[in-house]
Amino acid sequence: MTEKDQAFAPENGGKGLTLPGLLIGLLTGLAVYAIVEYWIDGNDDSPLALTVLFFTVTVAAAYLLLAEAGQFLRSAIGALLIAAAIAAPDYFIFATLSGEEANLTPFPAVFWMATRGLAAYLMATLVKAAQESGVPPAYSPVFFHGVTIPLIAGGAKLFAALALVLLFAWARLLKELDVNFFNKLFQEPWFILPFLGGIGGLSIALMRGLQSLLGALRFVLLLLARILMIITALFTITGLLVLVIKGPSVVFDLTLSPGGIMMGLALTGMLIFNGVYQNGEGGAPPLWLRIPTIITLIGFPIYAGLAFYALHLRIDAYGLTPNRIAAYAINALIAAYSIVCIAGLVTEANWRGRKWMPLVGPLNTAMAALWVAVLILLASPLLNPWAISAKSQYAVLANGRVAAADFDFGYLRFKLGAYGEKALDKLLALDNHPEAAAIREGVARARNADTYWYYQYPPAIPEAKEPGESAAAGSETPETLPFNPPDADTGPDDPDAQPQNG
Repeated sequence: MTEKDQAFAPENGGKGLTLPGLLIGLLTGLAVYAIVEYWIDGNDDSPLALTVLFFTVTVAAAYLLLAEAGQFLRSAIGALLIAAAIAAPDYFIFATLSGEEANLTPFPAVFWMATRGLAAYLMATLVKAAQESGVPPAYSPVFFHGVTIPLIAGGAKLFAALALVLLFAWARLLKELDVNFFNKLFQEPWFILPFLGGIGGLSIALMRGLQSLLGALRFVLLLLARILMIITALFTITGLLVLVIKGPSVVFDLTLSPGGIMMGLALTGMLIFNGVYQNGEGGAPPLWLRIPTIITLIGFPIYAGLAFYALHLRIDAYGLTPNRIAAYAINALIAAYSIVCIAGLVTEANWRGRKWMPLVGPLNTAMAALWVAVLILLASPLLNPWAISAKSQYAVLANGRVAAADFDFGYLRFKLGAYGEKALDKLLALDNHPEAAAIREGVARARNADTYWYYQYPPAIPEAKEPGESAAAGSETPETLPFNPPDADTGPDDPDAQPQNG
């Protein structure tokens, strides 16, 4: 552990948290079992039950990560605030998707479930740093806990998974020994859930106490960032040369998503840069590291701008969808981080400054808070992705940016629920639209389909025939075909079949 890290490491680490960690984990496991057994099982689609379940796990994990000797009340308040902030979008997502015949694309829910952990992690980092340095938190503790918390959480998950594997292996052995009591006991949810909770809580407490191990892991990560910075600078130079020689249009000719590739490059550079910058309290790094860092910062706004432009072209042509809204928001956050890069480049003008890029630290802290706000907003009724997408899709067709023949009316009907139905009603009201007839036909086709699959691949409708007219070849249905026609070909399983090749 470096001297900078030691300045913000708790003096006792996880000391005194072992027994509370075990007890909190056990109680959390019991609470999860009770909620699932006596609440969710009876109301499979209860948004409140699911929200309480996730709230219970979040508040317990946050408390174990925040708790320090002598600060248990402050830590409890911080954990409750974190869990409450995440519970609001949890409830909105569960309640929206639980409606009967909601017909909503699940992407916003999938995106939130994938990013709620990131929001909780960033909030825990900021709250932990604020407990030590005040509000607003200084960047040094933000960086320290930002690197440490994932290591603790990852270690706890690993220990819990190993414990579960060992538990089932022991249960299998007991079954071979014909000891059925313990074999059945180890498979009971009321036993497994508290067991895993206790192991998880105990692991968090023990990991927090291993400051030397955490310091070694942090050192490895930061060393890796320094090595990767050289590689990233090399990639930046070659990438910029390609853009200069062939022009920015070469990016949009990529087979894969150009915006996604550019966002990936920008995010990678952002993480590596922060690993090199560390807490920014000391002087500049050696020249061999300082120059590649500056090169990477130059490329970051260019990648972010290209990604933003590529996504903008897609949205302008085809309108918004929930996944494009999420991509747009993340892309905007990445583009906003260009301000941090520019601030770093500007402060590099003072080559012999006492601190290295002094503006980067406070801007990084502000960006962490901005990420939390945007992620929660994306899963809230204030920024309803389904409603916004329905309005955008309506505007694309109403304004003539897409022809009615190319418009996906089924997407409104089966992926945007009541918001899409409202948009379909508005489309029907476009009597003065040049393609009003085609729009009415598209809306009718969407509403006559039972599922989105049938909308995309409608079944063939046989032509009407006069009474007594034989069906045309290829238009038979299973009901009209004879059971055993006399001229049918004999198959290979027919005992009277003759070999075709002699």
